Amino acid sequence: MSRESAVPRRGRLRAAVMRRGAAWVALPPTLFLAALFALPVLRLLILSFSDPAGPFSPYWRIVDIPAYRTALLTTVGIGGLVTVLSVLLAYPVAYLMATVPPRVARLLGLCVLLPFWTSALVRTTAWIILLQRYGVLNTLLVDSHLLRHPVSFVYNLSGVLIGMSHVLMPFIVFPLYNAFRGIDQNLIHAAETLGAGPTTLCRRVFLPLTAPGVAAGATIVFMSALGYYITPALMGGPAQTMVAQLISFNVEEQLDWAMAGALSVVMLLASLLIFFLFQAVFGLDRLFGDAAPSGRGVVPFAVGARGRSASGRAMLVLGGAVLLFLLAPVLIVFPMSVGSSPFLSFPPHHLSLRWYHELLARPQWLASVWNSLQVAAIAVPGATLLGTMAALGVSRLRGGLARGLEVLFILPMIVPPIILAVGLYYQMVPLGLIRGHWGLGLGHIVIALPFVFLSAQAALRGFDRNLERAALGLGASWPTMFRRVMLPAIGPGVAAGAIFAFITSFDDVILALFLTDVRGRTLPRLIYENVSEEISPTITAVAVLVILLTLLTLLLNVFFQKDTR
Repeated sequence: MSRESAVPRRGRLRAAVMRRGAAWVALPPTLFLAALFALPVLRLLILSFSDPAGPFSPYWRIVDIPAYRTALLTTVGIGGLVTVLSVLLAYPVAYLMATVPPRVARLLGLCVLLPFWTSALVRTTAWIILLQRYGVLNTLLVDSHLLRHPVSFVYNLSGVLIGMSHVLMPFIVFPLYNAFRGIDQNLIHAAETLGAGPTTLCRRVFLPLTAPGVAAGATIVFMSALGYYITPALMGGPAQTMVAQLISFNVEEQLDWAMAGALSVVMLLASLLIFFLFQAVFGLDRLFGDAAPSGRGVVPFAVGARGRSASGRAMLVLGGAVLLFLLAPVLIVFPMSVGSSPFLSFPPHHLSLRWYHELLARPQWLASVWNSLQVAAIAVPGATLLGTMAALGVSRLRGGLARGLEVLFILPMIVPPIILAVGLYYQMVPLGLIRGHWGLGLGHIVIALPFVFLSAQAALRGFDRNLERAALGLGASWPTMFRRVMLPAIGPGVAAGAIFAFITSFDDVILALFLTDVRGRTLPRLIYENVSEEISPTITAVAVLVILLTLLTLLLNVFFQKDTR
């Protein structure tokens, strides 16, 4: 073998060894999640067997005490109803997005994302303002003589279903939209040529081909609904008490850690069972990836040459109505925030910036914003670094180890946040981390890391590995190659993950309720405390500022997505 041919071979071998060695970058995020995710959850589960009456006593009490049995059935029932309602609402929106020009579809997607990423507390507060007995909806219905007396739309099952469906429905819209776009238009033409009408097309073509997208979104919605805490607590009544509320009650009021642990075990097992069943049947790519099939010669689904049928026009109207449903809570707070009345009213009779002045004049609001920003300053860099390292490491691995680590890095999105919050509280109190910002910051890294991991992983799939091999083969070290070649290519995806990490941190309520004290409380916790006691018009000014911040971050994400194309 000549010297000239041996050098490139040594370079290729060196590049291969360095690429395999890069898998070790997954070790730091693995250890981090082991310490601050797996260990707290495991310790909480072990506590379920620490009852003085016996290791299985809490589990027998769940079976014997009617209140716990009812809460379990209520949780499953509400989760199922929210899932069905979300699917029904998502179909018209996904159809509308799939049958309009791409630019309009992106605008509609932004309309879906804006309320989705807006603070859950802001949306919940807006819905309470809209649905309460003398709120906006009842006022309109009574004034238009459609109702003789106001109807209670909130603090009952209807309020919970509306609030939770509004939050979770976008999880189904986008997988369903991808499924619609993956339908071959030639198949529609063929079916129409053979005499298929709208009903037959829906039953024999659209429903079967969009079923995987619906299954993916419905799985996420149901798993998320099982662990819901804030919306049922604020918009529901005693009959809508869910398991997450009982876990919080047993920790904060009863100091019964064994029962809280037992309820957590039940909720965790239910969530993981659903997750792993879906993974076994469809795979993680279907759950969190692009559900649209592709192939050569496939014409994406769109409106045919004949135009929209009567059912298509009906779907168009329904899609517009659902989009209005999504945007209504976001839009309603803007005019209400500039009213001068000390009571919430719509439309405002006199315009004033009174509540913005009061917001700036009350130090607790400004302090809570500053606390939220300080926590985000810990969470966003930490989640961005560890999430990117996790994606890099998994991309270098194959087989069961890669799949196992991928599941680990996604699990914080699957485990109900109330379980993580209580587990971290039990672990951090002895360490004194509840008093400052670091305890909540570390908790936010845990829940934000999956967003960065998924975003960076998607960017790495589009990265040309030949560029990496060339750089390493020419003698560049792996850090140099990463800094000069890989990072500029995947940077927009990482930045998009960092933006989602910021929104996740800035929006969190559940971890903030357990991992902060009065001095360190964040803006979402302060909003929750105020909404729980009395809804002041000042809340509308806070909501407007949060919505504007969310819109700004979403526009930044759109900018970074354009850079990745």
